[in-house]
Amino acid sequence: MKVSVMACLVCLVVVPAVHAQTSAQRGTSAAVGMPIYSSDGIEIGQVTNIGKYRGEKSLIGEVGQMLGFGTRYVLIPKAIAIIEKDRVILTITSERVSEMLEVDKK
Repeated sequence: MKVSVMACLVCLVVVPAVHAQTSAQRGTSAAVGMPIYSSDGIEIGQVTNIGKYRGEKSLIGEVGQMLGFGTRYVLIPKAIAIIEKDRVILTITSERVSEMLEVDKK
C-alpha cells in the first residue's frame, strides 16, 4: 500500500511539472500571428517571430510607431508577455512600448 501511495504522489508532482513545460514551449511558438495588447488594453501590433535575447526565448513583434508613422520590429522578452488563447498581453503600457529594443525584420 505504501508503494501505491508513493506512486500516486509522484504522479501528482511530476505530471503537472512536465505538462507546464510543454504548454509553455507550445505557447511561445503558437504566439506567432497573434495580436499584441498592452497592459492598458490597446492593440499595438502582432507577433511575427520567435527569437532569443541573452539566452532567453523572446517574441518579435511588429508594432506601430508613435504618431502612426509606419511600423517597427521590437524584441519582447517572454518575462513581460502573457500568452493567452487568442492574444499576447504585455505587462507594460502602450507608452512604454516605444522604449523596447528594435530589431531587424526577420
